[in-house]
Amino acid sequence: MLGACAQLDTKLDRSSLAIGLPPQDAVALPPPGSASIVSVSERRYANAIQHDIALATTSSVPGQNLMRVQLFGPMGGEAGETRLADRPLHDADLQREIRAAVPGVAMQRSPLYAQNHYGPFGYAFGRAGRNDLCLFAWQRIAGTRDGAPLANLGTVQVRLRVCQTGASERGLLAIMYGYTINSSFAGPNWNPYGSPPPADPRLGQTGQPIVPARRGDFATMLDPVPPAAQTTSRPAAPAPAPSRPAPAAQQTTTPESNAVTRGPIVPRPPVQGASEDEPVADPPAPETAPAPIVPRPPQP
Repeated sequence: MLGACAQLDTKLDRSSLAIGLPPQDAVALPPPGSASIVSVSERRYANAIQHDIALATTSSVPGQNLMRVQLFGPMGGEAGETRLADRPLHDADLQREIRAAVPGVAMQRSPLYAQNHYGPFGYAFGRAGRNDLCLFAWQRIAGTRDGAPLANLGTVQVRLRVCQTGASERGLLAIMYGYTINSSFAGPNWNPYGSPPPADPRLGQTGQPIVPARRGDFATMLDPVPPAAQTTSRPAAPAPAPSRPAPAAQQTTTPESNAVTRGPIVPRPPVQGASEDEPVADPPAPETAPAPIVPRPPQP
């Protein structure tokens, strides 16, 4: 009786199969330099494991940027009894997922073919406001059943929702082209990626030259040389002379001005009592009379 009343150590059993994980334990990682991982939520099903990888969000569109990855495979008895549906992609299901992921944004599905390292994928873009761009992409990775009946089992479902201010379509699609799945189920039969492609048949063969190329262009090892300086140089234009203040206006006398101001030259009349050969002295210039002094008016 006393032992029954004593307090015993208790162990907390979680009723939920969803737990939080550190970012480095996510089953898939976005490419370096893209959106960073904020948190990871893991949920286990009877036939799959699902990771909701929350990404950093810089947008005015409501909602969280999210990358959801579902790995279908042998889970064992510890995952519970709930099963996750693994269906091929259908238009009706995709439209419903797009509306739920980006509500209120008019999304337009791309009719173009796109393929990353894991195979083809689809995507849709939409604009919200003036400078917000939203992407919703989907991909289903499933191995071909061209081998043994139990070979190449497993499926991977990927959904990506990203809204970002000032982004471009090329920049957001880079996440789908660069993400990496870094987890798998143990066992040789789980292989949703299929058999690896064979090597290029030209390798090691004579008469098959292979030029080093990257993205269709010739790949160089060194940085391009800057253009050489021009050998012939034009003479430099002389520097303009410093501006000097204009000299004060000076009165200049020209023959034309003399003719206008002085008038024609008239000979003097002869003087009585003087011979024509005797030079006549010029009369003295009249003195200028001083101006009269005017007295001031009387003060009132």
